[in-house]
Amino acid sequence: MEDKELLKIWKSYDQKLEEVLILNKEIAYEITKGKFHKTINSLRFPKSMLLIFGIPYTLILCFITWITFKAGAFIMMIGFGSISLIMIGVLVGYAYHLFLIARINGEEVISEVQKRLAELKISSFYIARLTVLQLPFWSVCWISMEAIKNSPFVYGGINLIVFLILSYGAYWLFQNLGIKHPASKVSKIVFSGKEWEPIVKSVDILAQLEEYEK
Repeated sequence: MEDKELLKIWKSYDQKLEEVLILNKEIAYEITKGKFHKTINSLRFPKSMLLIFGIPYTLILCFITWITFKAGAFIMMIGFGSISLIMIGVLVGYAYHLFLIARINGEEVISEVQKRLAELKISSFYIARLTVLQLPFWSVCWISMEAIKNSPFVYGGINLIVFLILSYGAYWLFQNLGIKHPASKVSKIVFSGKEWEPIVKSVDILAQLEEYEK
């Protein structure tokens, strides 16, 4: 009889212990989930600020492009126009990032969150690569055909050399900022701070959440 009572007490203890472990796991899951959303939402501010400042900046570039077109300064128009198009692409990218963050917050399935987070990460690489493409165009924003005619060596030859150097620099950065080179020095410099660290932390936290669901 005593053995049966002890066995009953032992089973009851095991059941309570299991319930406590399940409860602790659920609490840990919810805390980690809250930490994940807090981390991913920290991306909203820097990306929103870039949109707030980037939109008027891009509008000014578009306005200058229009002025240079009306003035017949076609070389300057190509320079400012190209930069304007690149900046429009960058702004669309940041707007897409905010959309992805909203989707991540509204998603409950871990696999879908991982998918959105991967899209956010890859998109960040693409935007960085797109941004550097504007470098060579800044060298032609201040050149006019009249200036080239009056001083072909200074405004033609030297500016051509500067354009080629900046083009090579943009190409080098474009290659090193690729998703295939995350460990390169330039990637470590560019992909850091408030725009990148929350993504890295979110990936780690998401891995913890996945463990809790097993």
